[in-house]
Amino acid sequence: MRRAAQLLLGLSLLVAAATVIGSGLLFRGVQNLPLLDYNRLSMQLGIALVVLGIGASLLHMAHTQGWRSTLWLLSICVVLAGAIELIGTLTGFPFGPYTYTERLGPKFLGHVPYLIPPSWFMMLYPALHLSFMLGAPRRWVPLSAAALLTLWDVAMDAAVSTSKVNPGSAAFVYWFWEVDGAFYGMPLQNWLGWLATGALLSWLYLRIAPEWRESRALTPLGIWLVQGGAMAGLAFWIQRPIATALWLLGACLVVALTFRSARVYAPATRSRV
Repeated sequence: MRRAAQLLLGLSLLVAAATVIGSGLLFRGVQNLPLLDYNRLSMQLGIALVVLGIGASLLHMAHTQGWRSTLWLLSICVVLAGAIELIGTLTGFPFGPYTYTERLGPKFLGHVPYLIPPSWFMMLYPALHLSFMLGAPRRWVPLSAAALLTLWDVAMDAAVSTSKVNPGSAAFVYWFWEVDGAFYGMPLQNWLGWLATGALLSWLYLRIAPEWRESRALTPLGIWLVQGGAMAGLAFWIQRPIATALWLLGACLVVALTFRSARVYAPATRSRV
């Protein structure tokens, strides 16, 4: 499972690179590009990136924590995060008023794409893994994981969403905000919603499956970086540099602390993959 997770991570890196490089060429107006349906291609790459990320997290968590714990986290994310997303699209709470487009495929009850709930699992596992790896006190792990999850959204929302009221420089839009929020159309309430939802999911999971197996594996860091880096790159190309800079600053800090932790614990474990 470990090698399969690494393979999926490698494939997701290729998809992310193709997405960012291709978008850069397209948005910079490079001439003589192949005659392709770039709107459709970008949609396919976006779905592939999420599917590969989900697979990588699923297999790697099964490798480090076992299938029982993995399926518990997946189930919590699918059911609870899915319910929160549905409530959010219907009421605007807790993220703010938003509507998904068709770019992520079919939608549950016509509101939430089926890929969205497992995508919470895709990033929550690396966030939990990194929180434990960095030595966060157990009672603070839900908040730490929620913060790492929200840092991903700092880049993602700027890259793939915009306001219906003032679309600005948006390109390929996966959801629209019904208001003109302060952060490239996104209301700041959204980050509070991410923090609260991430903390709730993490807290509930650790109540149900309290035994977390110690691991210094670096693959979850790779998943977190590939998914976030792809969004940061897209945000840069559509001229939303503040989001890119904020994610890069956070990512540099996370990477530095992770490798410091890996060196400190190197005598105790050989698990680095």
